[in-house]
Amino acid sequence: MAEMRAEEALEFLITHLAVIPSNINRHALAATRYAHLYLPDLVARFWNTRTPTVGITDLSDAQYTVFYDAAWELARIGVLRPGRVAPRNQEVANDFGDHWSITAFGFEWLAKASSRSFIDMSRMSEVLAGFVPLFGAGFGQRAVEAVGTYRTANYLASCSMSGAAAESILLATAIAKSGDEAKMLKTYESAGGRARVTTYVTGQATSSVQRTFEAALHILHYWRDDAAHGQQTTITEVEAHSAISELLRLAQFTSDRWKELTA
Repeated sequence: MAEMRAEEALEFLITHLAVIPSNINRHALAATRYAHLYLPDLVARFWNTRTPTVGITDLSDAQYTVFYDAAWELARIGVLRPGRVAPRNQEVANDFGDHWSITAFGFEWLAKASSRSFIDMSRMSEVLAGFVPLFGAGFGQRAVEAVGTYRTANYLASCSMSGAAAESILLATAIAKSGDEAKMLKTYESAGGRARVTTYVTGQATSSVQRTFEAALHILHYWRDDAAHGQQTTITEVEAHSAISELLRLAQFTSDRWKELTA
């Protein structure tokens, strides 16, 4: 039986939850054991649309756990909480993780999430993770958070982390070129330090590489400066997706021209 990506399970789960009304009564919840979601039933429904001739008992643990992980991801950001809507001291045995209820915040979040197209970011995460050996764990942490916050519709945070990951690329390149991490960090943190570090990195490169690298750093200058400041912002999904895409382009170009930039 085919496996699936975590993103696909998350999308299916969000689509299912988004149609549940916030004022659903206790009688209507009886079908789902007095929770907004009884996860084993949802898993069975999903796989039945894929392989209707295969029984639910034939599913592997992996085909179940991808949905449990998706539910926990939504719980982590406050959309779901484990358990029935209002247990009222009911005895519950061996069902932790099966029953989930939507929080008040969750109903608001789902109303927004269901109105947007769900863009699969799983491949983007994999590609960005491939640059960690070159740019370091700091880049990896920020890139992962950029994608993770995009998935949960926190677009301002996604843009800020994209800019921070771009900053990690610039610093990693400068440190590799100089061999002196402390000196590069001190230079970068000083007034006008970013411009000096950028010039240092591109100083020996060809003019075309200089222009392309500096243009790719637009993501750092724009998102790291503007998105991270205290003013209210109108950053949307489109801009956040663009920021992550620009981060990938910067990472790929720097990797391709690594020897020239660090010579």
